[in-house]
Amino acid sequence: GASKYTGATFNKLMNKWQAKIRIDGKQRHIGTYENEEEAAADYARAVFKYEGQGEPDNAREQDSFIIDLSDAPPQPPIPRSAGRVKEGASRYTGVSFDKRINKWLAIISIDGKNHRIGSYENEEAAAVDYARAVFKYRGQFGTESQSDRNN
Repeated sequence: GASKYTGATFNKLMNKWQAKIRIDGKQRHIGTYENEEEAAADYARAVFKYEGQGEPDNAREQDSFIIDLSDAPPQPPIPRSAGRVKEGASRYTGVSFDKRINKWLAIISIDGKNHRIGSYENEEAAAVDYARAVFKYRGQFGTESQSDRNN
């Protein structure tokens, strides 16, 4: 079945999601998963491992590269300024709620472009991954740009 993510498909016989990647003209099975997001995440890791930071030609990602946090250490979430939190908004910088998919999104701005880190069941998990991305792409004392503070 179709997925909203590249590399993830639903196997009706197994009633599970699968991740697959094409390497050197051959389709390779990455794994079988309970949910679509796990399959997509492992596909993204495989793309990063086998193809570098560039995305595959047929990818539907909105960004020119995949955010890989496998080498970023855990970081505490970055809280928003107290006066900037609106009703229903996240308490953390770089995190917003997407009503369409009913999940929290972590998004970072790098070189003026927004890059989606991932979608999460809870706000804190999204905030931790955003903080890890800030650490990885801006260093230990990374500063947020104005566009990050607006997320």
